[in-house]
Amino acid sequence: MNDIVILTPTYNRANTLPRLYESLKVQIDNNFKWLIIDDGSTDKTSTIVAGMLKEKKINIDYIYQENGGKARALNKGFSLCESALVFAIVDSDDYLNPSAVSTIKKYLTRYAGNKKIGAFFFHYNTTDGNVLKPKGQPIKVDHEMTPYEYYRNFGKHDGCICYLNKVTNKYKYPEFEGEKYVGPTVLQLKMSDEYKIVYSPEVIGVAEYQEGGLTQNGRQLRLRNPMGMMYYAKLMMSPKANISTQFKYAISIWPYAKIANKSFFDVIRLAKRPFLLGISYFPGQLLYLKWRKILE
Repeated sequence: MNDIVILTPTYNRANTLPRLYESLKVQIDNNFKWLIIDDGSTDKTSTIVAGMLKEKKINIDYIYQENGGKARALNKGFSLCESALVFAIVDSDDYLNPSAVSTIKKYLTRYAGNKKIGAFFFHYNTTDGNVLKPKGQPIKVDHEMTPYEYYRNFGKHDGCICYLNKVTNKYKYPEFEGEKYVGPTVLQLKMSDEYKIVYSPEVIGVAEYQEGGLTQNGRQLRLRNPMGMMYYAKLMMSPKANISTQFKYAISIWPYAKIANKSFFDVIRLAKRPFLLGISYFPGQLLYLKWRKILE
């Protein structure tokens, strides 16, 4: 059994998967499984992976599914390896340092007896060697926090989230018919009532955003997936977030609701913050007038 699963959802990334593969082949600790969930790629992904499988250098499982978005791909991966101790989510345009698996195992040992820990978060560097998207100075020691606490103190960073199986066996990404996107941190926010994340100062890989990727698509992608974004906004409106964040997402939930043809009372029932939603209603309608032009 492989205690560590490197889980990679991919869509039309035949050009970057080999780079990730090369980084996995040179891991100091090679006792892991690389699980690739191909989310309906139409390029040469299957051919590229077939060549990797033929080499038999590392343990690879390759699963193809109809295009349904990253959240569905991750849920599929979680369901296929329920006995794994940890899932390290590594996108197909990222790659890992040779010590990455060793570092993850070190943290598994360090926090083995802590029942409150549900995940580890490690930083990535950019291709020019800087820590990816830091706000202020990067952390210097481990912090056991919920995402809400971390965002308040250090801002949002992109990196490698590693979920323990007690989280992935209980929590999943929401899936909405006709939609293919929800915020990638939704699972971290969902688990925050029960588990904390160890935010580590260690850098375990490199991220390079690709044209056409989720990050590049930005606002238009979110507007085309309004139910997923309403769900995310509801989580970000939690009293655990700072008040400015709560108000920001209370405003933003209204344009998504309008696009999804949801009524005022639908939104109230979803988020259960009537006062906050009431005072944000009119600013939300103005924001809709601005955002709708993106879809025209």
